[in-house]
Amino acid sequence: MFDDSSSHCLVGKFFANSTPPPSFSETEKSLREQWVLLSDDMTIKNLDGGDTFLFEFRQKDDKERVLETGPYYVNGVIIVIKDLNSSDVIDFTVASFFVMVVFLPRYLCTEDFLPTLQSLVGGNNPVLCGTFRINSLICFRVDVDLKKPLRPGFYVDEERQNRFVEFKYWKLLGDFCYSCGMIGHVKENCVQVTLPKERALNVTSRTHVYGPWLIFNPRETPYEINLMKSPSSVGDCEKTLSYPQFFVEVEFNRLYVCDSRTRAETKYTHRFRFPCSYLDEDAETESTYLITSSKVYEVLRREICENTLYHKPLNEADFLGSLVERLKLIKKEQFCCDDKWLTLKLQLDLKLTLTPVDYESMVACNRERLMESRISDLIKKRVEKKENLLSLSSWQDQIREAISEMGCARYLHRSYVPRRATQAMMEAVEIEISSSSCTIPADSSTVSRLERFKVLGDDMDRLEPCVICVEEMFLAEEATVLSCSHVFHSSCVGKWFQFGHKCPLCGFKLPPQK
Repeated sequence: MFDDSSSHCLVGKFFANSTPPPSFSETEKSLREQWVLLSDDMTIKNLDGGDTFLFEFRQKDDKERVLETGPYYVNGVIIVIKDLNSSDVIDFTVASFFVMVVFLPRYLCTEDFLPTLQSLVGGNNPVLCGTFRINSLICFRVDVDLKKPLRPGFYVDEERQNRFVEFKYWKLLGDFCYSCGMIGHVKENCVQVTLPKERALNVTSRTHVYGPWLIFNPRETPYEINLMKSPSSVGDCEKTLSYPQFFVEVEFNRLYVCDSRTRAETKYTHRFRFPCSYLDEDAETESTYLITSSKVYEVLRREICENTLYHKPLNEADFLGSLVERLKLIKKEQFCCDDKWLTLKLQLDLKLTLTPVDYESMVACNRERLMESRISDLIKKRVEKKENLLSLSSWQDQIREAISEMGCARYLHRSYVPRRATQAMMEAVEIEISSSSCTIPADSSTVSRLERFKVLGDDMDRLEPCVICVEEMFLAEEATVLSCSHVFHSSCVGKWFQFGHKCPLCGFKLPPQK
């Protein structure tokens, strides 16, 4: 059927049950727009005047890029694209999708559970593409049979149906029926007469199995910037500064919004300082290019956009420009000309609007995160008190009690408590062995006699950052200097010597605890 004269060819065919396939001109225009990043040109041919097309690429990399980043849609209709040389018989009813497993319980984010997860995702040999433990998200590349309904997810406990883990399909599903879960037509054209399938949304309500929440399409939104003056606690230390400085504490917040409900999470905080004179240099610069490359922009870009765990703003230049203008305004209106330590709090709020289904899943995931934190605290406490770490029954009793106190019992699989108790026991034993064989705390009386001092103006420029917390020495903070001349935050090195008796930098030994 096909001309195999070129090794850089792909073939595509529309899959549609009730919708007429797009025309050749619509198909060519849409796909060229979707493939705008190709390094070279390509040609499109309509085969037999039907819904099948041949794509010829000049570059092999372009061909592979198209195969790797599908599926693609034209006017909502999916076009299944295959390698012309992959098989003698090409099946256009199977398409490759990126499937995201989202809001997976933390206790299932393990290597041991991956084979089970692959079987639940289904398809032909799902390939693991990446795991993101922070977001409880795992990504697979899956060959999906378009003749069957999409898999929406799975219950952690199928019998009790108390916790549903969602599958999301990357970016688009085109013509997708929210009634039967099939690709190729919409609900209004569905020939099935049954009511849409439902599942439990939470303890008190239910929702449809299929809906727009099956689409994974993260949308970047601008940050909401809240910059305010903060009370300064440096006291007379401010007099030791030789030039005015901004001290900025950044707080990154994520706001989940669903209807009238809002849940806020502080994801990350960061502190930095820079000379106020940088703002004056920026004001004297006229060229747009020179402004965005000025010192104040360099500092803000480094400290906020590069040296943090948060993603970059939607439009970095606009974001930094707005922030610089706000800094100038607050310096002018809220600080005296004699102030030298200008303390500010910068709140960056990222608002994410969720469907009710995604909101409930997020709530469940956060609940489990708090529960795991509670169990981690329990493990540390039992190790510190040197309780019987090998009593599995006591681990089960205490974990069951912690779960009940948090009201989480109804959301968990029946096997969770015995499994988590066994894991907790093993974690506690590992901590005990590690602490007893590898670390000896420093003598507390020796630690208490170490030289301490308050960080003053000149010290901030002279001292290196504390290597324990990897943060600068800021004005009026207390620092400790060891006999080897290395300096750390007093709070950091105090905790360090509770678990060891050597300098974090050079290994200089303090007397060990007897």
